Amino acid sequence: MKDPIKRKRQRLLPHDERTLRAILEGSPIPTFVIGKDHRVIYWNRALEELSKIKAEDVIGTRKQWRAFYRSERPCMADLICDETLETVPDWYSGKYNKSRLLEEAYEATDFFPELGKEGRWLRFTAAVIRDAAGELVGAIETLEDITERKKAEEELANMKRLDSLGRFADGVARDFDSLLSAILRSIFLAKVSVTDDDRVMEEILAVAEKAGLQAKELTHWLITFAGGGHLLRKTTDLRPLLKEAVTETLAGSHIRVRFTFPEDLWFCDVDDRQLRKVFQHIVLNAREAMPDGGMIDVGAKNVIVKAGEQGTLGAGNYVEVSFQDEGCGIAKENIAKIFDPYFTTKAAKGEKGIGLGLAVSYSIVKNHKGLITVESELNRGTTLHVFLPASLQTGVA
Repeated sequence: MKDPIKRKRQRLLPHDERTLRAILEGSPIPTFVIGKDHRVIYWNRALEELSKIKAEDVIGTRKQWRAFYRSERPCMADLICDETLETVPDWYSGKYNKSRLLEEAYEATDFFPELGKEGRWLRFTAAVIRDAAGELVGAIETLEDITERKKAEEELANMKRLDSLGRFADGVARDFDSLLSAILRSIFLAKVSVTDDDRVMEEILAVAEKAGLQAKELTHWLITFAGGGHLLRKTTDLRPLLKEAVTETLAGSHIRVRFTFPEDLWFCDVDDRQLRKVFQHIVLNAREAMPDGGMIDVGAKNVIVKAGEQGTLGAGNYVEVSFQDEGCGIAKENIAKIFDPYFTTKAAKGEKGIGLGLAVSYSIVKNHKGLITVESELNRGTTLHVFLPASLQTGVA
C-alpha cells in the first residue's frame, strides 16, 4: 500500500517536480513549500525534527504557522505568495532584509518562543516560485537554527559592555571611595567632639555615618564589578556559606527554602566574602519575584564539564550551585539581558535601585573562572546555575 502522504503530494505536484521533492526531502536544511492557495506541499524531514510536527499533520493544510506561532498568522512565505510585500514590515519590522541575490526573496532573523523548551532563534529566507511561463505557483521558505550563535554573540556583547562600563566605573569608584573616606573621617571627628547633651547632633551624625558606610560598600561593589577588586581565595566548603547567605537574605519573609547537598561535595577556592554577596543577590531577586511567599530550592552537585558543553566555560571539575524559585519568571526574550548592567525591570514595577546586583554577580563569578546560566518561564519560576571550579584540594577544608 502506498504511503498516504506520498499520494497526497503526488496529487498536489506534477510528475516532473518529484525529483525536486526528493532533493528537498533529503536536505538537512529545514524547508517547507506552499502553493498559491497557501496549502503546504512540502514539509521536509529536517523541519519535522526542528518543529516536532510531522509532515502528515500539515501537508495539504494551511497550518504552517503552527510550527512557529501560538496563534494563526502569516509566515514570510505567505506574504510572498500573496505578493503583498508592502506588508512585510507590519509583521517583521526591523527584523528583515531584501535578499541581495534574488529579486523576489526576503531574509529575516527572529526569536520564536514557542519552538522548543526555551525558544529558538531562526534565520529564515522565503522566495517566490514561478513556473516556466512566469506565473506565481507558490513560495518556498528555508530556516536555520542560529540559537547557539546568538547566545555566543550576546555573551560576547555583554562582556564588552561589562568591560566598557567597568573601566568607567573603576575610575569613578576609586575617586569616590577616597572622597567618602575623607567624609567618614570628618564625621568620626565630629562625633567625638559632640557633647553628651547634644543628642540631636549625635543622631544626625549617626545617620550621616550610616549613609556614608552604605555608599562606601556600593563603591566597593563598583570596584569589584570593574574587575579591580582583589580575590582573597581560600579552600571553602560551600554548604555552610550557602546556608548562611540564603537564610540571612530570606529573614522576615514568607519564603521557605529547601537545601539539597551531597555528602561528598567538592570544595572550591573562592573569596567567600564576595561569593556570599553573589548568593545573596540571587536569592534577593528570587525573593522579589515571590512577594506572596513560596519555595526556593537551593542545591549543589559535582559536575565534570566538557569543552564547549557550557558556553565559554572551560573543561574541568566544577561545583554547580542551583537556585530554583516559584516566582513570576522572565520572558524568554529577556533571559539573555538579565546580566546586562543597563537592563532592569525595576523601573516598570516602580521599584528603586540601579539593578547592578546580577551584573556584579556575573563579574565576580567570571573572575573566579566560573559561569552563571539561567533558565526561566513566565509564571513558572526561574533557575540560576552558578558553576565554580572545584579546588585541587577537593575534600580538604
